[in-house]
Amino acid sequence: MTRWKAFGLHLLLSLTLIAGIALAALLTWYPHGLWKISGLDRLMAVMLIIDMTAGPLLTLVIYKPGKWGLGFDLKVIALVQAAFLAYGLHTLWLSRPVFLVGTDVRFTLVSASDIDEADLAKASRPEWRRLPWTGPYLVGVLPPKDAAARTALLDTFMKTGRDQEQLPDQYLPYEQVAAVIRDKALPLDGTNRSPKGEPGEKGLPIYSRDDEGWMLIDPDNGAPKSTLKP
Repeated sequence: MTRWKAFGLHLLLSLTLIAGIALAALLTWYPHGLWKISGLDRLMAVMLIIDMTAGPLLTLVIYKPGKWGLGFDLKVIALVQAAFLAYGLHTLWLSRPVFLVGTDVRFTLVSASDIDEADLAKASRPEWRRLPWTGPYLVGVLPPKDAAARTALLDTFMKTGRDQEQLPDQYLPYEQVAAVIRDKALPLDGTNRSPKGEPGEKGLPIYSRDDEGWMLIDPDNGAPKSTLKP
């Protein structure tokens, strides 16, 4: 096998692997087009560049038919590439969305690394006390009416930087806030920094730690439909 054939084969295997990871993450963790604001594209691009550098390009540099120790060199490249890939998968795992939180003014996409384990244990529902593996839970929060509760939230934010959307003990079933969200949704008419949607379409801003956009709202039940970019 020539150097370029070895490079091409290694490149094909690497691209197939990265594409498979990206597709699995997209289908499993990012409903409603949430990948558009999640930073998934940038993370996968970084993984691809590192994987290319640590894999096929090194193969191109060192491969020489009949070279003494070639098998050992290729094994070292495979181990290095696997190590970088494992680190990328760990980063992808920590950045996966675990809660899609709707409020009366916005949606927030919360990733696994945004949630403190101690806060997670305080969630009102058992299923919310563990981070999901197969896509974010859809939940809601409402501003507290009690002055003491508002003060406590402000104090928590000042101490930890975590707002109501990152505190599972504040979460409510989405059905309890859907009507409020439906009524508060804004026309997607190109004003208020919103994208230009179809006539009658409404939505609310959606934010993640990486980006922002707009969430299209179902006018009948207030459910999120799809993520739009301005």
